[in-house]
Amino acid sequence: MQQLHQILRGLAARLIPAIALVVVASISPKALAINSVTAFGSTLNLPNNTATGTIVSRYPIPLSQLCGAASSCRMSILTLYPYGGRDTASGPLIPTNVSGISARLLVNGQPAGAFISSGNNYITVNSPLEVQLLRDGRPLSAGSLAGAAGNPAYFAICMGDVGSQACSGSNNGLSIALAARVRLINGSCSTPDQSVALPNVVLYKFKGVGSTGDQSSTKGFDLRFNNCPPGFARVGYTLTPIGGPAPAFAGALPVAGGSTAKGVAIQITGTNGTPATFNQQFPLSAYSSSTGGSYTVPMNARYIQTEATVTTGTISGMMSVLVDYQ
Repeated sequence: MQQLHQILRGLAARLIPAIALVVVASISPKALAINSVTAFGSTLNLPNNTATGTIVSRYPIPLSQLCGAASSCRMSILTLYPYGGRDTASGPLIPTNVSGISARLLVNGQPAGAFISSGNNYITVNSPLEVQLLRDGRPLSAGSLAGAAGNPAYFAICMGDVGSQACSGSNNGLSIALAARVRLINGSCSTPDQSVALPNVVLYKFKGVGSTGDQSSTKGFDLRFNNCPPGFARVGYTLTPIGGPAPAFAGALPVAGGSTAKGVAIQITGTNGTPATFNQQFPLSAYSSSTGGSYTVPMNARYIQTEATVTTGTISGMMSVLVDYQ
């Protein structure tokens, strides 16, 4: 499960909490799909206070598993089955058998509805598929996502040329089932507001594009995860820059509106100076499933020169901390 808990602003800004993060097929390739995958494993632990609209969990499916290819696949049919049953829907969001949880399939990074090719109107798939579970408006309860016995898929895909509008042949179909049992945990980690102010720095300390001043212009801070309840198999987090395009330096935040300095940005690093990696999940490794507790992850913020000339002024940037639970 993922919740957007923190926003980092450099230079006298503060961390604030927020909740980040067709045509209906008339045929049934579900029963004819050649290969199958069951997403999300056997157990899925969720906080019982998960907000509506939250992405609960993600499950990637690589192209090699979809069609055996390394670079692209050609999708001809996509059919969606609410509740993992026999009826179809246009989607892209379909309900599961667990109240409060719906599912969707991302194709090329976008939620996909039901699709049947017409002529050469195929979908070229260039990136891994992703199955997502989302908190919907129904009351949230524990239960099993499993679909109907013998035909349990929520999504069915046909690849390549399908002249008869049915999957046939070798490795040209994939069905995606859900079977995990959802277990509710009482509560989630809390993350307090923070203010992070970088020290002032003089221009002569910047020696060229990519320079970061010296240690006196670096400020340490902690990502804080307080009162995490026991019971989750894993707690993790993802760092995501907020704003416009990020500078072409690892760990550098987009320059926020209202900044007056030029040629410089704020860079997030680990305590050893290694630039932070954005948009990648990291485990909160100290978390104890048996006891829960409060935890910190130490980080640094510093300046980084992004252009040949630096001018005086103020600079700020923002970063979200997305907390996920399993």
